[in-house]
Amino acid sequence: MTPPSPTSADSAAHTDPLLARHWEHALPWSDYLETVVEKRDLWLANARRSTLRDEERARLHALPGARRVLVLSEDWCGDALRSLPSLAQALDAAPGVEARYLPLDAHPDAIEGLRTHGGAAIPMLVVADEHGERLGSWGPRPAPLQALLRARRSSFGAPTAETMAEFYAPIMAWYAKDKGVTTLQEVLMLLERGGSAR
Repeated sequence: MTPPSPTSADSAAHTDPLLARHWEHALPWSDYLETVVEKRDLWLANARRSTLRDEERARLHALPGARRVLVLSEDWCGDALRSLPSLAQALDAAPGVEARYLPLDAHPDAIEGLRTHGGAAIPMLVVADEHGERLGSWGPRPAPLQALLRARRSSFGAPTAETMAEFYAPIMAWYAKDKGVTTLQEVLMLLERGGSAR
């Protein structure tokens, strides 16, 4: 029996070179969460606390086309464990979105071309449309938090073992207060690109 030829949608889904190379190695959220070892209790706690507001749910249901989202992450990453559980819940709630999560340590070449200020910072998302064309990328943290982090580094320099807790205290407070809302808002802007006007 001859296997069915790929549909045009299947073929188009991997137009973006990054997705073409790595999509099949990436995992759905529930499978990725099972691979988390480091800081597992925090990942699971953040997943349990995640909520999705009606406004975002409505926008996720009204996207202008199907989307694929490739997320580069690692369990040791503090920004990932604070951003991804709530974001994953939101992406899972979107009927037109398929998201997969790629462990970067096993696929270090995936970050090439997505560097932040010259560094391989994660989490990093790549969003492609229904034609497989890249709509953009997001990461490693929301813009207001990135600005806060850069201001902290400008004022205090790079954190040391002695200054780590003081340096990161306002950053952790920002994450706790924001509860993933800003991350989702920024990612929604990517997901909503393209398509026909409604």
